[in-house]
Amino acid sequence: MNKTSNFDGWKFIDWGIELDTLEFDLAAIRAHNENNPLIKEIWTQWPIEMEGIIHLPLGYISKKGHKESKLSSEQINQLKNHWLEFAQFVWQSPNIELEENTFTVFGNHGTIFSFDANLEFSVWLPPKTTSRHIQALRAIRKGARNRSNLDNQIIYMEASIATWKFEIKGLEEELGFCDFPNHIEGLELKQFETWSTHLYPESDNFPNSLQSLIQIMIEDESIWLKLHAQELARRADLEEWNRKWPNGRPDDWMYL
Repeated sequence: MNKTSNFDGWKFIDWGIELDTLEFDLAAIRAHNENNPLIKEIWTQWPIEMEGIIHLPLGYISKKGHKESKLSSEQINQLKNHWLEFAQFVWQSPNIELEENTFTVFGNHGTIFSFDANLEFSVWLPPKTTSRHIQALRAIRKGARNRSNLDNQIIYMEASIATWKFEIKGLEEELGFCDFPNHIEGLELKQFETWSTHLYPESDNFPNSLQSLIQIMIEDESIWLKLHAQELARRADLEEWNRKWPNGRPDDWMYL
């Protein structure tokens, strides 16, 4: 993967970008590829001598006492290739803006999407919410102790709901619902519930899942069909719930 030449990618790194962010890591990849005379159309150069500075490819910086990665050397190299591809995709797309860990994606039909990419957990969250949910996500990973504490339960629930959620900017909300955009025709439903803008990963690795998510945001069509299908399923579940318990949810519903 690495090639030798007189080219020094370090000279092209933007050190004004905040460290410990995905933006910096992807900028380090760009610095080693964009102006590199050995690189042709496809970025292939992994940042040299940056272990301990960037979090990629695993999503964390190895520290003393840190558990060793369960991935083989071959798997790690494959993951690096996926991040190289994703970095090139991000920096060469006019539809994508990245600030620290927050992506803003401009759809081809005028929709503006936004979300945070969290490397520690390989998830996306609503924009600018990582710091709010990080402690709860860490607690959930450890087993979410002290569940008997109501405050903790609420915090854990909020973090769980935020996981895989993104924001659609500029939508007019009415009683918790928003209209599907006019450029999508033939939908059974006209509105979807505002909070339910979740999409789950479609790949077994994070960079590919991020790229797939952003691609359908840029396309600005199939993402609405996915949200429409989810809204249909949500309403069907709600109807079934009301059929089973027309007088309201029983206190022990979670055990039924």
